[in-house]
Amino acid sequence: MCFAYSMKKKLLWTVWFFSFAFSQIKTNSYEVRKIRLENFKENYKGKSVRFTDKNLRVVEGVLMEVTDSDFIIIIEGKATPYNHKNINVVYLPPVSEDLYMVFGISILGGLAGYVATIIAHPHPNNGASASISTIGTILGFVLGKKTFYKPQKIDISGRLRD
Repeated sequence: MCFAYSMKKKLLWTVWFFSFAFSQIKTNSYEVRKIRLENFKENYKGKSVRFTDKNLRVVEGVLMEVTDSDFIIIIEGKATPYNHKNINVVYLPPVSEDLYMVFGISILGGLAGYVATIIAHPHPNNGASASISTIGTILGFVLGKKTFYKPQKIDISGRLRD
């Protein structure tokens, strides 16, 4: 018993020591931002993006290129550079696959309402089945929309924590 306690104590002190000995003291936010911009360029080039520029205008277009200082965005067929120095967050608008998920959840909600009606009452009338199924469909749609049909937020700032 004493040996186990002693080993636990030694292990705890060893972990504590190494956490201080090998911890990262400071992170260069410029390097973190550079890595995030490179990943953003590789993953979202050619996709629709939305962000707020330095004049607080909402810009939406297709991302074509990310340079050291600018985003190149195509808006209505015209390539326009935007300085990304003051841009910390970029949003990806929902796509059609997200809408398919919403409709799928809606259909599942309607089916769940119908099955619950049959389980609760073995021989329900058509009005009760239809109304409960409709409520289930509407609740499924609301749940699916709140869960899946929203813009995806991409943080390109140099901060590690908010």
